[in-house]
Amino acid sequence: MTNEKKQVLKWEIKDVITVVLLSLFLILIQFLVNMVCMANHFVSMVLSIGITMLLCAPVYYLLLCRVRKHFVTIIYMSIIGIIYMLMGNWYLFPYFVAVGVICEIILWKNCSKRNPKQIMAAWTAASLLYNGVNLLPIWFFWETYYSFAKSSGMDQSYIDSYVHYYKDSGWIIFIAIFTTICGLIGSLIGKKIIGKHFKKTGIL
Repeated sequence: MTNEKKQVLKWEIKDVITVVLLSLFLILIQFLVNMVCMANHFVSMVLSIGITMLLCAPVYYLLLCRVRKHFVTIIYMSIIGIIYMLMGNWYLFPYFVAVGVICEIILWKNCSKRNPKQIMAAWTAASLLYNGVNLLPIWFFWETYYSFAKSSGMDQSYIDSYVHYYKDSGWIIFIAIFTTICGLIGSLIGKKIIGKHFKKTGIL
């Protein structure tokens, strides 16, 4: 086994700490965006995921550049899945693990070098697939979601808006395209920020 492969496989304590802290920071951004966007049904249902992926992309880019190991994205996605599972949406845990696996496949080659195109492709794919948070409940787990929504204090008008946007194929296509574009733009911004500030200062 070459030294490069050993470096990719060997995790250190600092790697674990970095992954956990930055993953939690990413999740914090996501939940803050969700909370702010819930004030308007259209923004919450149609735009919030795209906004989230746009804002989180630079942090994700930093995470992958700081920890050049396999399974970073699986850990991040698994943490998201665990949080949703604890909130009552158990079906989102295996879904996010699957999203993490897809991203890892994209990132697998030359992991220690972190090719920018691979990072951008992984985050763009994750941005598209993140829509499963809203699509899975309405397609397969409606009773579980509805019970969670009512118990968490969501009013009926919010739930009705959710059904309106995510049962309309036109809106679904628009949301999917919007979130994917936001993810791509966010990753391009992340590439620029990391290259301009972090690498020049020697942090990476």
